[in-house]
Amino acid sequence: MQILFFAIPLAILAIWIGSIRPYCLRNREGYTPGATWGITVWVDWQQATEIAKRNNDSGMVLTCRVFLALHIAASIGFLLIAFRGC
Repeated sequence: MQILFFAIPLAILAIWIGSIRPYCLRNREGYTPGATWGITVWVDWQQATEIAKRNNDSGMVLTCRVFLALHIAASIGFLLIAFRGC
């Protein structure tokens, strides 16, 4: 369980840096000046999803879905660890 606590956030970071952020930059969208890292990641994900749907880019739509699924899995994992002692 503890390995997932580190592996999932690293996978999220890798997908954002390696795929979603470059996709947004290529399409000149997703720029959020003055935002925190988390907001920038989330805006990039939203923009990449919209761009991919608009351009019928099924590969990026899948990447964005995996990205969201990993965020959900990380949240569930955090809750499981946080409430394990209760």
